Amino acid sequence: MRYVMLLGMLATLMFGPAFAQAAEPLPRPKGPVLLTISGKIEQTNAPGQAQFDREMLEALGKASFTTGSVLTDKKQLYEGVPLRAVLDRVGAKGKTLLATAHNNYKIDIPSDDVKYDPIIAMRVDGEVLKLRDKGPLWIVYPRDAHAALQSQLYDSRWIWQLNKLHIE
Repeated sequence: MRYVMLLGMLATLMFGPAFAQAAEPLPRPKGPVLLTISGKIEQTNAPGQAQFDREMLEALGKASFTTGSVLTDKKQLYEGVPLRAVLDRVGAKGKTLLATAHNNYKIDIPSDDVKYDPIIAMRVDGEVLKLRDKGPLWIVYPRDAHAALQSQLYDSRWIWQLNKLHIE
């Protein structure tokens, strides 16, 4: 037992906290499932998939930024969890994320997009997102922080009412 604990501590020191977190078993959600992840993942808590409720997502860390979008004339504050943290937690190993919304809208997002630090927003301007106002989850990019993000290509990846990610 001590050997296993020592290996875990060594892995954390060598590979950082994301590795240690991905190695821990993924608990089952206690509340309503907001996000289901399937495909090339190492951690699951249901047959072939990882399911997250709000509390599980919030436990992965918080991130926020203020940015403009093509949907509004003013900048808004987006708060949520880093997409990178979610992918790390499930041990995602693919090159593409097939993101699906409640209305079955789908978009491919290259896993390389994590370099821009997009978040899975759960709040906008302090208000919890609901299904009728682009929630409960919305992938958003810090559009104003990178000139490359100010294009229709990236605007199409702002998928609201997100409920599934399939790692390919």
